[in-house]
Amino acid sequence: MPPPRGSDNALEGPGDYDVTSVVHNDTYPAIDSSKLSLKGKAVFVSGASRGLGRSIAVSFAKAGASYIAIGGRSDFSATMKAMQEAAAAAKKPAPEILPLKFEVTDRAGVEAAAAEVKRVFGRIDIVVNNAAILGMARIAEGDPEDWRKMLEVNVYGPYLVTRAFIPLMLEAGGLKTFLTVASVGAHLISPSLSGYQTSKLAVLRLTEFISADYGDQGILAYSIHPGNVITEMAGNSDDLDPRFKVAFTETAELTGDSVVYLTSKRRDWLAGRYVNVTWDLPELETKKDEIVEREERNARPRRVLPVILIHERQFLDLGPVSASAEAVQVLVPLGGPQTLMVYSPLIAKQGRYGDDRELSLLQLRLSGGALLSHI
Repeated sequence: MPPPRGSDNALEGPGDYDVTSVVHNDTYPAIDSSKLSLKGKAVFVSGASRGLGRSIAVSFAKAGASYIAIGGRSDFSATMKAMQEAAAAAKKPAPEILPLKFEVTDRAGVEAAAAEVKRVFGRIDIVVNNAAILGMARIAEGDPEDWRKMLEVNVYGPYLVTRAFIPLMLEAGGLKTFLTVASVGAHLISPSLSGYQTSKLAVLRLTEFISADYGDQGILAYSIHPGNVITEMAGNSDDLDPRFKVAFTETAELTGDSVVYLTSKRRDWLAGRYVNVTWDLPELETKKDEIVEREERNARPRRVLPVILIHERQFLDLGPVSASAEAVQVLVPLGGPQTLMVYSPLIAKQGRYGDDRELSLLQLRLSGGALLSHI
């Protein structure tokens, strides 16, 4: 299992243990890719010559995907052998494998790869933006070129791949799915990881834009945290800081089977969302309506309510504050009290407080000494 909740885990992210009642660190029968069928489907996986990309490509072969293109900078022989063996073990037909050697930051190379997929396969159903690099250094101590390279590979690369494959995806129809391998690091601020975690936050937003720009044409895009897996990119586990090392409990097979399970059919409700593959994915599916309803509720038009802040036994009229029916947010000075008591009228009468006002007592908790809150 993943490290126990509350352990000294530098990579614990929001929702890691809250979204589903069960969490996983290895693949499990409900997502076993050998039980799925992607016959007739065409897939492209970037960064597939090793690591998580190889595992993802192998899982697609186990699921019987007919056409699998793999992109990367290194030799593909080990990946191709593993794919062929996996298909045979799962009693699936051997996939047609198209190895494509290119740099994801090279526009001409990316566009040539997409053109080759169109020429050979004539279609694309699923694109997995997996290629990425990792570097660790504090801002003033690292090489600016290394920082820039991380942004180029981890953000500009997926942008180029997405841009090159969109026309074929729209033309071919089918599953029309982009899956981005992001990271829990997008939600964290870990010393020495400014380049990597910034890039992963940016690629989350890029994936949201894919849905925003092309969702009305049927393209579906979402991101995953692939689990914390020791790969060539992460380096030797013996060299990791103990607070990072404790987090690396997941297997590449969990990543691969999760990607195939999620993309094996269209899951439109995931558009623009982030999924942690350690969550129990079938259980997550049962929460679909609850998640979508909560998001719609939070997106309802906001209204203006007058708010009175009670601080040090003094009533301070803050005037109109934008609020939803479920929340009131109040900015307070840094160094202010850690617990604030706020009275907010549920019914505002022309912006004035009357005798018939209906009050609710809220307790706001200060986040990071600056603000925040909800009912």
